[in-house]
Amino acid sequence: MEKLINQGVPMHVRSNHALEHATLHVLQEKGVRVPLGGISDAGGFWIYGEITTEEIAAAASEGLRRLAEGESDLAVHPNCGTNIAVGALSAGGLAWLAMAGTKGDLGRRFRRLPVAVLMGMLGYRLAQPIGPKVQETITTNADVSGLKIVDVIRHEVLGYTVHRVSTRINSR
Repeated sequence: MEKLINQGVPMHVRSNHALEHATLHVLQEKGVRVPLGGISDAGGFWIYGEITTEEIAAAASEGLRRLAEGESDLAVHPNCGTNIAVGALSAGGLAWLAMAGTKGDLGRRFRRLPVAVLMGMLGYRLAQPIGPKVQETITTNADVSGLKIVDVIRHEVLGYTVHRVSTRINSR
């Protein structure tokens, strides 16, 4: 798996994901309190939210510099979708296990439902420290050597402000 995620497109997505998180951390440190979200791909990332292009560009540049200087903690963000996905998979898996063996027996399913709910809650809670580890090792890459910000462009989509931060990666 390590070989797969550390080459080509997956590596570009992981590096851009780290820069997206670093950008959000810098904005939060600067006192930006508007709801923001992001999504990364091999060519950069998108930031959704009411914020100026100048603020995004400055935060992305600072985030890139700080990641390059070794602040790898900026690559992991508490509101990342990875955390939600890990929690949902864990909760769903344990709830499913709690319901195993009840097929076709409605009474048994009904009696087992509280256990399934409890197992789902337990699974979600137990997954909370795992999400950041998954970000750190799989979905982000704090090594941004060779990563360059190409441009930051503002778009208005159905009344919402969206910024595209385009990047490129020179050979590492």
